[in-house]
Amino acid sequence: MPRPARSPARTPPWGVRPRGPASGRGARPGREISARRRAVLVLGGLYAAGLAVILLWPDHLDRDAGFAYGVIYAVFPGADPLQVDFALNVLLFVPFGVLLAVFLRRWPWVVLVVSLGVPTIIETAQAVLLPGRTASAGDVVANAVGALAGVTVTALVCRRVTRNHTRSRV
Repeated sequence: MPRPARSPARTPPWGVRPRGPASGRGARPGREISARRRAVLVLGGLYAAGLAVILLWPDHLDRDAGFAYGVIYAVFPGADPLQVDFALNVLLFVPFGVLLAVFLRRWPWVVLVVSLGVPTIIETAQAVLLPGRTASAGDVVANAVGALAGVTVTALVCRRVTRNHTRSRV
């Protein structure tokens, strides 16, 4: 049975709205990406590049981070190094979750799979390809928690914005 055609007035999941007479937005054919979507793409690309450098660096990055750790322990004097490492891994992946929620907002199950799968793939790559790095199941958990926290925060913010926008129109 053939699949019904997508309504031109409905925005596809990737956020690109078709242009043309049926869309009610002019007669130009083709697709156009909004400035907001373009900005998110650029920020996402920069974040992905930085994340790749951090996660695929051949040696531990925290070896020369004595000053940064000194600041962390000055602010949180009773912090356990394992807790600090876990918290930093969580924080590292919060933007990843935000970007997933923005780009894949219509496919929540894909967001869940990617949030759990990418940290697993990264730690596996570190174990197999980078002998100077230490792969850890704890890092997988922390990264997944960070990604899911980013997804959750984004969903809550979007829900609130949508609810407020709907109320203001009534």
